[in-house]
Amino acid sequence: MASASSSHKRSFSDFHRENPAVSKKIFDAFINHRGPDVKDTLAFALYDSLEEDGFWTFLDDMEIELGDSIESAIQNAIYSSKLQIAIFSPRYAESSWCLDELLLMLETKARFIPIFCDVKPFELRYPDKGVYAAAFAKHEEKGRFSKEKIAQWKEALHSSSLISGYEFSTSNDNVEMLCSEITLAVQQEVGKTFKGVGKHRKGLHADEAASTSTSAMVKKSSLLPRNSRPVGLQSKVEDIVGLLEDPEVQVISVVGMGGLGKTFLLQNVYKVAKSKYDHSIWLSISKSYSLKNLQDDIASHIGINSKSVSEERAAELIHDHLQGKRSLIVLDDLWTLSSENSLLDKLGLPADKDCKIVVTTRNRQVASNSNARIYEMQNLSDEESWMLFCIYAFPNSAGNRAPQHMEEEGRKIVKQCGNLPLAIKTIAASLANTTLTNWEWKRSQLERVVTPTGEHDPVMEILKLSYDSLPPHLQPCFAYLSFFPEDEEIEAGYLINLWIAEGFIPAGEEQWEMAWHWLDQLAQLCMLQVYEADYDILIKHCKIHDLLHDLAIHISREDKCVFSIQEVSSHTSNSMGWCRILLAKKGLHVFNAISESRPVYLRTLSLSRNLGITSIPENLFTTMRGLRVLDLSYTNISTLPASLGKMILIRLLNLTYTQIEEVPECVRHLKCLLFLDLPQSCKSLPAWISDLRCLQHLKVNRIHRIPRITNLRTLESKLDFLTEEDKFTRLDNLVNMTQLQKLILFVDNDMELKRIEEGILAQLVKMRCLAIFNNRKEFREFPGKMRAMKHLESLELLQFVVPSWICEFANLKRLDLMDCECSGYPELERMPNLVELSLDGNESCTELPKAFGKSWGFSQLRILSICSFSSLEEFPGLEEGAMACLQKFSILGCPKVKEVEGLEQLKRLELLDCRGTNEWLETLKEGGEYWKKIKSINPHVTITIDT
Repeated sequence: MASASSSHKRSFSDFHRENPAVSKKIFDAFINHRGPDVKDTLAFALYDSLEEDGFWTFLDDMEIELGDSIESAIQNAIYSSKLQIAIFSPRYAESSWCLDELLLMLETKARFIPIFCDVKPFELRYPDKGVYAAAFAKHEEKGRFSKEKIAQWKEALHSSSLISGYEFSTSNDNVEMLCSEITLAVQQEVGKTFKGVGKHRKGLHADEAASTSTSAMVKKSSLLPRNSRPVGLQSKVEDIVGLLEDPEVQVISVVGMGGLGKTFLLQNVYKVAKSKYDHSIWLSISKSYSLKNLQDDIASHIGINSKSVSEERAAELIHDHLQGKRSLIVLDDLWTLSSENSLLDKLGLPADKDCKIVVTTRNRQVASNSNARIYEMQNLSDEESWMLFCIYAFPNSAGNRAPQHMEEEGRKIVKQCGNLPLAIKTIAASLANTTLTNWEWKRSQLERVVTPTGEHDPVMEILKLSYDSLPPHLQPCFAYLSFFPEDEEIEAGYLINLWIAEGFIPAGEEQWEMAWHWLDQLAQLCMLQVYEADYDILIKHCKIHDLLHDLAIHISREDKCVFSIQEVSSHTSNSMGWCRILLAKKGLHVFNAISESRPVYLRTLSLSRNLGITSIPENLFTTMRGLRVLDLSYTNISTLPASLGKMILIRLLNLTYTQIEEVPECVRHLKCLLFLDLPQSCKSLPAWISDLRCLQHLKVNRIHRIPRITNLRTLESKLDFLTEEDKFTRLDNLVNMTQLQKLILFVDNDMELKRIEEGILAQLVKMRCLAIFNNRKEFREFPGKMRAMKHLESLELLQFVVPSWICEFANLKRLDLMDCECSGYPELERMPNLVELSLDGNESCTELPKAFGKSWGFSQLRILSICSFSSLEEFPGLEEGAMACLQKFSILGCPKVKEVEGLEQLKRLELLDCRGTNEWLETLKEGGEYWKKIKSINPHVTITIDT
């Protein structure tokens, strides 16, 4: 059992004695597993394989619905299943839920299939000695369970080890093959197959289906499409590109109501057209935009500095730089524009045919006033709307086809959505994997809300219906998005920190994993978009559609939850005492307004981006005893009042981009603090920082002394060991930080690395992101004990000898080898999850392995960079199918490379960046022989050449 293990104390056997009769659900198979080990890999793959063949399979959070008793649901699933599957992983025995489930599974006498995942059967036979010894020692030390119960667990493991099953290695074995074999075993045991029926077997449980409505549990994200699926898009893209190529057209206004897909259309136009211009700039315009900020954004894109000059001077600089150059400027979501005082003129954009400007707007008057060529964004046709609906409502069916008995009801629902893509996607996603009864209920609700009464916006009412369909645990998470400004790119990790600090995510061992899963659920339900930041596969950002952001604000106001200081100061709300989140805007007397409102129930206070704030009054926090989140980022404060130390419930304190140089003394009293973000000006940590025992996340620019905080999960800092003083004692605290998942180390010429390698890194088995920069003049052997870091996702190395076993890091997504010595390079092309590979600085390598270009190599690689290989002469030719997912390929500073064959095989390539003095690069210039060959197969690729 995964997600609920920390919040329930009773064992299953105890519950069974108290509740002999539970639910009537019947399952074909039950999957027993420890979530953090195998849920997102083997467990979900097996679940999907069985469900695809029509077998009703139990996998905790996939089947437990809101309102169900967890113990009842699990007990019933075990006793009703004809086949029991147990996945034994290295940390399986840490979970009492897993062990209690195992007892019940063996008690049923049903067929039992054990899967030994990264463990051997004999290790279960002797649990006191093998991989489970530490877990049982901990159970006995805590004393929560009787000796009899622990003995029963050990006997169950011993019995399981004697049953024929499957041995599986997450680093070497094929998941699909294992799932196929087990699915076949289930077919033989259960004696039936429903190939192609999949999730729709839920329709067989009529009594259950009738009760399913807005409380239906959201399914695993893999069941819903991750990326936007274009319907009716290509012709519109061609229309806009044609207008851009018209020499008589300078400004194009794409006009249409909210939710019609204007931004998505322009994103695709921008992707196709940007390579044809000297400068391509995308600007998102909010309702209350800052002209100077827009100017600074343009200036930074074109390589000039406008931050220290006036708006008038900034406009002149931009105009002079862009004059005569081919430029593409997109102004997305422009609300107001007067012909007398044009924003385009204020920005400094030249009024000539070389500068193409595309504006999206909901306001036709805006388009008319800008003397633009107007492009009316049309609704989807009926058939296009139906296609889009099916993509999100039937993500698992072949060709996204609707079952015949559901098509009529589905088309009625689409009609009620008014052919608006945003409304269609959100409604369809909320209906995915639900029953016809639920569809009928949703259609009746749509008929009620879209009836034109003149009182409400029908689009907003449809979106509100999607919000109402969210499971209750996701609703406050969505509403919290009103915390962020319109059009802001939200760092996903920070959003999750806020959710945890606010108490939205249940506390427990898997709290972070649960939070990421909930974020993913919101994305799959089309309530927000999650994407990677500029080809960075480990940094996730979120963005929310303007209409959905308006909805989040509306919901927050209705619940008397979120208010701005503007509303407080103007006394627009008579219930400020109930306010949960308070947001400050610039240019207001914020402290007087807060004091007058007396928000006694306040949980989150944000004064962020208030540069006029230089200090905080001592009495500000007098009535805020429940405060959990305090965001003071981007203010000019240099210290904190001592009274803040009395806010003992604060869990998140954000001080980034402030003037604070030392951690204020009052922070040491915040004993519940989970997240602390410090400014770059803060160069050291006080000794008392170790008193913050609950701290899980610490962000500080660079430190020389490591705090002893045993619960720390992320340390976003550069640990600089370039000084001699007390260097060894400062390392000792790392050994105790066994929860650490992110670490950056700088070591100097004289540092003895053996202490780090043997005594410290071997203990940090939960590490996900690791960077070690060896500043010695000689290569260092890569520490062998690091093989224990099975969860490693990102690895950056400077000046190391790279061993062949580095390929054992099966979860590695990013690998950056700088000035490293590699003997022929290990079999990197076989790493199953490698998404980003950077090879930088190698003076001796003359050729890369031929396997780099094979059709089976680098199956997931999206980013490849080869830089400063001064002796490299030959790059392996790329076969058809090689690097099938590659999006960005850079080859920089490799002067002896004669050619790279097969670039035209990279069908998904978006950016090809080549720089150097090589003769073959001439053929890649626009109009060149190789350029034509690549463009004929992949016309959308951007080719950047600098010779």
